[in-house]
Amino acid sequence: MILRQKIVTRYKDWFTENKNNKISINSRAIYKDLSSQIVQRLNHNLSVTEILNWLRNKTVEAFLKKFNKNPELGALNKLIGDWNEFIATSLLSEIVLEMNRNSPKFIAVFTLPNSRLQKDESDKVSSKFISLFSQDEFDSAKGLAKISPFRNKIFLPSPDYIIVVLSHGDIATSIYPLLEEQVRTPDSLALYNYFKGKLRGEDLKAVASLKTSNRPDRRYQPLFEAATIKAMGYALQQNWRYYMVVSELTTADITIFNTAIAPHGIALEQDFKLVDGTYKYNKKDDLVSLVEAAIHE
Repeated sequence: MILRQKIVTRYKDWFTENKNNKISINSRAIYKDLSSQIVQRLNHNLSVTEILNWLRNKTVEAFLKKFNKNPELGALNKLIGDWNEFIATSLLSEIVLEMNRNSPKFIAVFTLPNSRLQKDESDKVSSKFISLFSQDEFDSAKGLAKISPFRNKIFLPSPDYIIVVLSHGDIATSIYPLLEEQVRTPDSLALYNYFKGKLRGEDLKAVASLKTSNRPDRRYQPLFEAATIKAMGYALQQNWRYYMVVSELTTADITIFNTAIAPHGIALEQDFKLVDGTYKYNKKDDLVSLVEAAIHE
């Protein structure tokens, strides 16, 4: 009985059991509790796949001890996706912090909250991507004026990562602490909240989709994001890039991502690339080339 109590106390934030006996697994709590060991493994050059497998095994072990059964496979896959994003966010934040030390411009990378339909008929846009831009940018003759009439009709899931480059130096003192916070707390939305309603069209350099793998039935979701963002970029004469980042890269992924034409290219009878680059990611160095490509003029 005493041993059982110790187990329950140790993992009390990892699992939540509701009134219907349905068990939720808290990916953030697990990541936070094991974060120091994750950092140690990254510093010892373990691959992200190895770390994700270790996190998975620790979670299954704890679940078995507490509930005497294995967690559902779907729940585990969702956890792995969350942890993969947390690790990538920390690594990307470290990379841009290092680049910012030797650059006259300021690079930032951050995640977005999920886009949701507005519950009222206010003028607020549902897309968190659109909400990043300054209201002034939608005014006549400004950077985003061409999409202003229908910006409330643009729906797309929130991209996994936004990469921006800013030339104005007064933001440096604000960005550095937020990037450092994002290294330690990768689920933080502090940078999104900082940039929300402030960006100019030219500040945005790239959007990236991060997946551990692309299931055939879900492979086209990021392509819809890419199509919408690239169409807006074309209309606004902005060279917004779209990148795919995948831990497991199949032959089908390579074929589709490297050859897919942007839908607006079909209408214009021009072969515009939909995806600007595909990156296989398993270590920090794999993400350096992604950031370098994103900020390259």
